[in-house]
Amino acid sequence: MLQKLLIALCTIFVLSACGGDLDLGPNQAPPEDTNGEDGGDDGGDGEDGGDDFEPGEPRIHTYIPFDNEEDTAGWASRCVETCDATATLSWNSDEEVLAAEPLWASDSDQLEVFGSVEEINDMAGSAASIWVYVTEDYVTDGNMSMHLLLGNAEGLKGVSRAYAPDLGWNRIEMWELAAGTGETTTDDEGNESTDYGTFLWHDDGFTLRNINEVGVRFAANGKATEVDGQLWLDNVTLTPASGTGPLIVEADDEGWNVMDATEEVTLQRDGEGGVYYEPTAADQKLVYLLDGPADLVGRSFDITFTVDQAFIDSEAAVQVIMQQNFGSYEGEWGCDYVGSASLTAGEPVESTCSTENEGFVAEEGQNIRLGVQVKNNPAGRVTITGMQVNINAGGSSGPETIEASMAEGWRVSADSLNLQYTEEGVAYSPSPDAEYNQLVYDISGPKDLSGASYEVVFSVDQDFKDGGKAVQPFIQRTDDYGIADYNCYVGNGELTAGEDYTASCPAINEDFNLETEEAGVQVGVQTAGDGTNQGVITVKSLTVTLD
Repeated sequence: MLQKLLIALCTIFVLSACGGDLDLGPNQAPPEDTNGEDGGDDGGDGEDGGDDFEPGEPRIHTYIPFDNEEDTAGWASRCVETCDATATLSWNSDEEVLAAEPLWASDSDQLEVFGSVEEINDMAGSAASIWVYVTEDYVTDGNMSMHLLLGNAEGLKGVSRAYAPDLGWNRIEMWELAAGTGETTTDDEGNESTDYGTFLWHDDGFTLRNINEVGVRFAANGKATEVDGQLWLDNVTLTPASGTGPLIVEADDEGWNVMDATEEVTLQRDGEGGVYYEPTAADQKLVYLLDGPADLVGRSFDITFTVDQAFIDSEAAVQVIMQQNFGSYEGEWGCDYVGSASLTAGEPVESTCSTENEGFVAEEGQNIRLGVQVKNNPAGRVTITGMQVNINAGGSSGPETIEASMAEGWRVSADSLNLQYTEEGVAYSPSPDAEYNQLVYDISGPKDLSGASYEVVFSVDQDFKDGGKAVQPFIQRTDDYGIADYNCYVGNGELTAGEDYTASCPAINEDFNLETEEAGVQVGVQTAGDGTNQGVITVKSLTVTLD
């Protein structure tokens, strides 16, 4: 564990301080990730020590550490479109990683390494990440890009922005997942842009519902076929993004109720994190009241429950329900209906209930019932041991954001960079004579930016494109320049002159908690990589989204 941590710190911060380049060798696993049948019926009348990482349920949808060879089952490779590249996959038992060894066929190949996961009902607003180990040949060549890949049950796929490989372990990730409309619009100057949400690209009609596939797309992007070698994958994680949900309902929550039952049927808690009741008639309910304002349209909740032997002997059934607790008491009755023949005493039953019914919007003062009701002639006990509501737990107003002004407050790192405010945004001209080629916006404390993410929308002209430089969005403390985050990187090959590029940058760490007025950050863009500083970069918008 300590060795893994030291290697991770060397990779992320200063390779030279750790003895130079990291060779592909033993004990170099990435840092351990610590972010976690019968027919239906209608309703009643209505009135989540040691070195081994264990993801905390239910906040983590999927976690694949490749600790065992069984974790590699179902993983495969494929070419995108007409590509002829192949890859041999194997389990590296020394490193406990999935090893992919590509055989590249051309300098335009796009090769995907992917695996199936247990279907996730809705990943909107959630996060996904995979660690990829890259060897020196790929990094020296500098062309290959890496994209996180997600697929859904309809066979549609989406890929993240491109990650340029660094030597060693690379965290490929997406936060605050959102699928775009796929619609292309044209601005007044004839420039086209397509709405792909937080993705670089996705299939027409792609949504984040029923996600069942995850992987990495490796794009040769001009890389010569002889540049090859193993690529390692590890710590595949699909999880709700920090601070955004889902709502985990605990047993001591005051929102639990028994409803549509006689007075002797009461809500009880078992002392082990569960709530239960002992129903005596059909349609009696054990539910959690989700207070408005709340919007469950296109959303879901996950529930785990058990029954005792007396309930099974009564030949009763359990129906998972979602129902208005207002108005017409409309219900979603298409969720799981589990008859006694399918139940085993004390054995947990896991179920997910979702709705597309536009009636499931509760205003202030209203609430929605989520839970179970019983059918037939019940006896015995029904216990709910876990519930998760897949919405933003922070409420309907959304996360707090900081919108940078497009009319003032910007500065450049050298006077020769020629800062200008234009109708499109804030423009500057990178110069080969400047030590740093940066355009930044200042945010001062006190303000807690730990866990925040940021998005920069920008364009470049043809001169910049011809110069070959990359654009790197970044954030850096101004009271301590040693604290910075450079995880965003947009290669020159991803840019088209005159077209907007949206760089969505992952959450930053606790070092960005600005506790005093003297503390501050600069956030913006700089040029990076090989090439010549020339042309113009225009920033159209900058948004910092707080945790």
